[in-house]
Amino acid sequence: MQQDPEWATVGRVLAPFGLRGEVKVLPMSDLPDRFAQLEAVYCGFPPRRYRIEQVRPYRSGLVLLKLQGCDSLTAAEALRNCELQIPLAELPPLPPDSYYQHDILNLRVFTLEGREVGTIREIWLTGSNDVYVIRMADGRQALIPAVKEVVKQIDLVRRTMYIDPWPGMLDEREAIIDRGEPEDTEEADELPDL
Repeated sequence: MQQDPEWATVGRVLAPFGLRGEVKVLPMSDLPDRFAQLEAVYCGFPPRRYRIEQVRPYRSGLVLLKLQGCDSLTAAEALRNCELQIPLAELPPLPPDSYYQHDILNLRVFTLEGREVGTIREIWLTGSNDVYVIRMADGRQALIPAVKEVVKQIDLVRRTMYIDPWPGMLDEREAIIDRGEPEDTEEADELPDL
């Protein structure tokens, strides 16, 4: 019996483009020519295979894809918000210290001192560097830039990430005190939770 493949998301269809079935796609990869290297992508559940007929760059880092069998505005509209995936086995190896998004999502994040921060729930692509959205134990959200000055170690075997956060990155009270504000306990306790 064949085992179901595991999938990696490589992009998301944002909207149709034109009348002939092209779609605007937000790539979820640091490789600019990712779609030009692929023969096909999969979309939906159960996953349906779409052979890539044409790829061309679009503005703001988006790409336009023409998928086989998607020949009209109506067919393209049916793919809106669809995640484009490929089997994990088709992913090429990355250079050292580079990771796929599916590797980073759901990692448990700790400070270098061993304090658990939370779990990575989202990755925002900002252009200059990614930003990891961490859900903290108390329900708050922390935004961690994916830069070497902050992210110190990623261990995919143990599913952990160790960070050295900048002052105030995880605790707003700490940031206010570090900026020279009064350290009086009463005044610090009156600060609103942000």
